[in-house]
Amino acid sequence: MRPVRLLASLALPLCLAALMLSTGCTSQGKTTTPGATADESPRAVEIFFATNRAPGRGKTSFGAERGHVTHGIAAVAIPPGHQIGRHEKPSVFRFEWSPDERKHIALKEVTPMERGELFERLAWSINLAPERNLMVFVHGYNVDFDQATRRLAQFATDLKFSGPVLLFSWPSQGSLTGYAVDDNNAQWSEAHLVALLNDLLDQTPARNIYLFGHSMGARLLTRAYNTMAADRLVYGPNPYREMILVAPDIDADLFREDIAPRLARNGIHVTVYASSADRALRASKAFHGYPRAGDSGEGLVIVPGVETVDASVADSGLLGHSYFAEDRRIMEDIFGIVQTGQKADGRFGLQAVDSPAGRYWTFRK
Repeated sequence: MRPVRLLASLALPLCLAALMLSTGCTSQGKTTTPGATADESPRAVEIFFATNRAPGRGKTSFGAERGHVTHGIAAVAIPPGHQIGRHEKPSVFRFEWSPDERKHIALKEVTPMERGELFERLAWSINLAPERNLMVFVHGYNVDFDQATRRLAQFATDLKFSGPVLLFSWPSQGSLTGYAVDDNNAQWSEAHLVALLNDLLDQTPARNIYLFGHSMGARLLTRAYNTMAADRLVYGPNPYREMILVAPDIDADLFREDIAPRLARNGIHVTVYASSADRALRASKAFHGYPRAGDSGEGLVIVPGVETVDASVADSGLLGHSYFAEDRRIMEDIFGIVQTGQKADGRFGLQAVDSPAGRYWTFRK
């Protein structure tokens, strides 16, 4: 590897490491999980998945290498003492070396299945949902498969989502030093996510599909949706109701000038959550040289057809990047979108701000 390329590949992880050291290694505002009594049992959560990761080794169900698309269901246990916004996991500081389902969110089982069986099971679950809702989640950079299933199970549980949830897991390296590889793999995954979005239209009875993209996953999701929508005609109401982009690691100018206008033309409403306290996106900006769409402050992205929420007040621990699942105010606001269909001006926790660039929203104090 040439020296210039080596330095570029290390730039973002070095920025993140420096930010960690400058902010310390503790999360603020978190309370401890109360102990479970003997008669309480973990709650079982089913996560449908489609992944283009290669099979993993050892205890890891899917690894960080590229592979063929595999479908299946992951069973995740939520501990009985779980608190909203907490991702309970073992801690060496408490001498915990492996997950305990009574105290930690734990991936219990991963069951691969044929594509046809997956969509049969998914359709059955959608028909059981009162509004035939479906959530599709695309994770971001530095996330392995097992971590993605656990985080999505926590998020869906805390959100009280009324319908099945489906994870699209692309081959992120699951490491701070894997940013450049993750970037390439996210681009490589676009065709697979396009195929999945088409399958959800053709193979399921979903009436309302909510798309979530976090960080680099938002970049993948927006590209895939625009490609899917441009390649087909959707007759009747579009079941893709809302696209929610949290901390999108997307070039801000590209989002304003190209991606957002295309999303508006393709018939989906978009909500963007951005934060000036997001240290991971600060490092991404240093790596790329340009602001990201998930930044706020002077460069806050305000685009017609997109409702932008400044979430800088969110409490999300070390890097300030996963606030969608760690701050109760954010989850309550997302609840208003997916459970009631309210737009930003109708959600109680928000207040409008009119700027020279247009209107955006912040959280009430």
